[in-house]
Amino acid sequence: NKIAAIKVNPVLWTASMTGNTNNLQLVGTGYSLCPVQQLGSALLCAPVPFRCSTLEEIHVVNSTNISSFLYVSQEQRVESNYFTSKCLAEDYLVNTENVSVAKIEIGAKEYITNLPSCPVVEYDTSDFQSTVITEWHLICERSTLRPLFQMIYAIGVIIGCAICGQLSDWLGRKRIIQMALLLLITGVVAASLVPWYTVMLCMRALTGMSTILLIFPSYTLVSEISPPNLRTSSSILPGIAYFVAMSLFGGVAYLFPVWRHLLLMFNSPLLLMIPMGLVITESPRWLIQNGREDEGVNILRQAASQNGVVLSASTSLLLEKLSKTSKDNKEAREKNFSEGNQNTLQMLKAGFSAPGMRTILLVMPVLWILKRALYVGIALNANNFASSNPFQYITISGAMGLVALIVSTPISLKLTRKAFTGGGLALGGILLLLELAVPSVYWWIKWVLVMVSFCLVAGAFQINYIYGNELFPTVFRARGFSLMNCIASAGEMGIPLVTDLIVQYYWWAPSVTFGCMGILASLLLLFLPETKDRPMPETLQDVEERYKNNSLPALQKDLHPC
Repeated sequence: NKIAAIKVNPVLWTASMTGNTNNLQLVGTGYSLCPVQQLGSALLCAPVPFRCSTLEEIHVVNSTNISSFLYVSQEQRVESNYFTSKCLAEDYLVNTENVSVAKIEIGAKEYITNLPSCPVVEYDTSDFQSTVITEWHLICERSTLRPLFQMIYAIGVIIGCAICGQLSDWLGRKRIIQMALLLLITGVVAASLVPWYTVMLCMRALTGMSTILLIFPSYTLVSEISPPNLRTSSSILPGIAYFVAMSLFGGVAYLFPVWRHLLLMFNSPLLLMIPMGLVITESPRWLIQNGREDEGVNILRQAASQNGVVLSASTSLLLEKLSKTSKDNKEAREKNFSEGNQNTLQMLKAGFSAPGMRTILLVMPVLWILKRALYVGIALNANNFASSNPFQYITISGAMGLVALIVSTPISLKLTRKAFTGGGLALGGILLLLELAVPSVYWWIKWVLVMVSFCLVAGAFQINYIYGNELFPTVFRARGFSLMNCIASAGEMGIPLVTDLIVQYYWWAPSVTFGCMGILASLLLLFLPETKDRPMPETLQDVEERYKNNSLPALQKDLHPC
């Protein structure tokens, strides 16, 4: 009852907005880091045209084991189609087991690789001066290592999703945010400096995990502090920061096409987030729920004082009662929280035994995998979709995502959740399939189809977060939402297999794969109930009532007006 009183008390809501400016700035800055981490492989690990040459002679010139190489003369190379991006045929394979130097510049742009099918390689640096691929020569027989750059990050995201909810509820939003900042700085700096591919991948996993530990608690903190009438705006602003940073990422990468410099540059906002992390306030809701009523009351009173809000007698009395609450309540809440964690498997078992919840638990994981793979896949496919300029592709994609975010908000108020999300996914998938039928000479039509598709998918992706929360009952909402994000990251992990490997053999694979994903995801929505303008279910019984009647009973609406 105390928590509910705070939820509906407008004076306390207004007072609590004091720390929300810093918290909202923290979330927005955190979201601005996501494009370079989540979509960065499109530019940081971009494929670069190359040309392989054979070794004519190898001989050591001094005791430091530095070798010089005589290779096929430049006059013998064909001027047209110089960078063929093809490995040498089997007849020209060279044994390079005795070559101990992994990367030696032997001309202006030629490097030794230790690869039998490409002993000496020259990269086309007209677009990218340095990428992950050119740094570690992920070509020919090493090309299978290329998708790991994105896949390892997705594994870190999965780990973060698995532990974020419980850690945030246990230690608090503020403490997890501060810990995540330290881990993220460590991961980013190490990934930008280490010379070993394996260590860099480990730092990518750490970066993925710490990004989730930063973003999710920050988003929760803003939601818990924002007044109801500003909650939608507070949810949109971080998304705006994400797409603005995405557009800037493409433009800055064009000016500074060195992957290490780019990674450091776009993670520089972390320097601003360190002082933000020190001054943010803990969530009063979390403090009160965990028996620290006096601390929560102090934050609210300080907020009221700084905002010039005069507390009424009833509000002051409520705060007094909260501050005098017995510490026994804290022990009871901690016991309930522990039991709740232990009963997660039992809750899943109970959910699968009920038809309505079973449908949600079976459909939602597949739906989230398809949505995440489609959304991230279009953005990561910058080097294949209708474009020979990945910088323009990323920049325009960010602009289209920003448009989708702004336009989708008023439209979603008029359409149902299923109509808006399903329509955007279906139309987006159809446009990707139509892109295959357009001749390459009409490149601008391909651009329009892909960009409109991304706009539709991005809008549906944003509404998906609201829809997912509305489907689960309160008793399982937080854990259900974390579970869906964890499963969706598995879909994101498989995207590089399509955009980096399969596309080398079947050029049409990305369009067909992502197009079919959008259509299939829209069909899966038919199995889920509509939730717009309907009360959120509190218990498993409410979910079953909604499954039967597609709406909660009138009695339940009265019992749960929030």
